[in-house]
Order: sequence, then C-alpha cells, then structure tokens
Amino acid sequence: MSGLTASGQADRRTATNAALFFRRWLANPLQMGSVIPSSPSLCNRIAGLVTRAPDEVVLELGAGTGVISRALLAAGVPPEKLVVVEIVPEMAEHLREILPGVNVICGDAFELARDLPQRLHGRVGTAICGIPLVLLPIEQQRRFVQAVEAVAPGKGFLLYTYCITSPLPYGKLGLSARREAWTPLNFPPASVWQYQPAR
Repeated sequence: MSGLTASGQADRRTATNAALFFRRWLANPLQMGSVIPSSPSLCNRIAGLVTRAPDEVVLELGAGTGVISRALLAAGVPPEKLVVVEIVPEMAEHLREILPGVNVICGDAFELARDLPQRLHGRVGTAICGIPLVLLPIEQQRRFVQAVEAVAPGKGFLLYTYCITSPLPYGKLGLSARREAWTPLNFPPASVWQYQPAR
C-alpha cells in the first residue's frame, strides 16, 4: 500500500513539474518563456477554446511539463487525438511517461511538415503554441506561421503569452488576430490569442 495520499501524490507531481520546468528554463530561457508552468486558470481557458472534428487532432507545440496537455485531456480530448511536439528530449520523455496514449513527438515546431506524420497533415482541428514567439525575430515568426499552415491550412493557431497586446505583428505575418482570453490569476497574468490567415 502506498504511503502517499492522492493529495500527496499531486503535490509531489507539482513539485517535480516545477523543478523540471525551472531546469529547462535555466538551460534555455528563450525556449521556455517563463520560470514556472502555466496555472490551472490559464490551462482551462485554453482547453475551452479548442475545437476539432471527430477525425481531427489537437496539436500542442512546446508542451513543457504537460500541464496544458492534462487540461486538454480533462476537458475531453481523447489521448489518441492529442499530438504533442516537444523539441527537448528530456521533456519529451517526461511527457511520454505522464501522458499515456498521447502521441508525443520529439521534434521541431518550426519543421512540422517534416516532423509531423503525413497522415496528420490537414487533420489538425486546433494548434496551440506555448513557444515565446514574441522573443523571436520576424523571420523566425514567419517560419512558425508557415510551419503551422503547412499541416493545418487555414486553421491558424492559439498562442498563450504574457503580453497584453498582440505579441506578433500579425499584419506583417498575413494574419488576423483576436484576444480570446485574459487570465489575471495566472502568474504572470496571461492572454490567449487566436491567429488565423487573413482573408
């Protein structure tokens, strides 16, 4: 019989997630964007914005320790319909351990045409980005937009960010933009932006 209660196990998992997240942030702050994982408030707001047809998947890019992944599963996304792309091998292995049944790909969100299985091209309902794109030059931002468009044509993506205004120069990137949510209970407060190809 385990000596840990459910509450104790949850506390230990939270501490483990935070420690792993902080180590990866120290190793590469530009990949992580924040020193702590996203709050339940932010995760739930993102999960509530997800749409997909029965034959489509949800694509999460830059999943970190998986807190948003778990919120997506809790909100009803079937594990086999969640695809997570994580570039850091240590984080990808962690995600495979804590997200049974989820398709975790150790790959590059800027190379989705290459790293996402061909059978999933055109089958993405919602793409969610946790990469701090605001810190990247516009050429890299454009590469990301093109990468998503290659596998999810016309769908665009959700981006969660700590910027109050749009973190992307959407007009220059050929996108329309709308702030879908603001979560003051997150630390720091965060917004969720919906970007789509401009009509």
